[in-house]
Amino acid sequence: MSSDARYAIRASVAADASEITELLAELGYPDEVSNVRERLDGLSTRQDTGVLVAVIDESVAGVAAYQLMDLLERSEPQCRITALVIRADERRRGLARTLIVAIESLATERGCFRLEVTTRPQRPAATDFYEALGFHERPRRLVKPLPGPEGSGGADLPDAWG
Repeated sequence: MSSDARYAIRASVAADASEITELLAELGYPDEVSNVRERLDGLSTRQDTGVLVAVIDESVAGVAAYQLMDLLERSEPQCRITALVIRADERRRGLARTLIVAIESLATERGCFRLEVTTRPQRPAATDFYEALGFHERPRRLVKPLPGPEGSGGADLPDAWG
């Protein structure tokens, strides 16, 4: 998909599940490799979602997931970045920016009118980063956790999921 001398951006594959699981834990979303692999497999079959990875020396150093959404109130879809994390030792080297540019390109090709991302207030550096890329804050996102079958997520999610 994209590359420079140091890294390559490509679609994730099931074999990336272990490294992606570690990255998600860094972001505050600990999970089991088998669960992440199962979700990667499910997402890979859909036309409206994608998971990209930044690879350095055959190791996954970053991951970004996105979802394209058709809206009732608009004729064009929007694209939401649902996860973005770079391994701690590779941050501030352009990987996150490159992943976002790749998603923005995909979203533009699919006719999206907007790219959206959410971040927690406890992550001011992330907010600054997104604003530097042209995102602007639109307050008032409200969420309500829903109960689900045991172990499926929902109301039992940690506060980091907010």
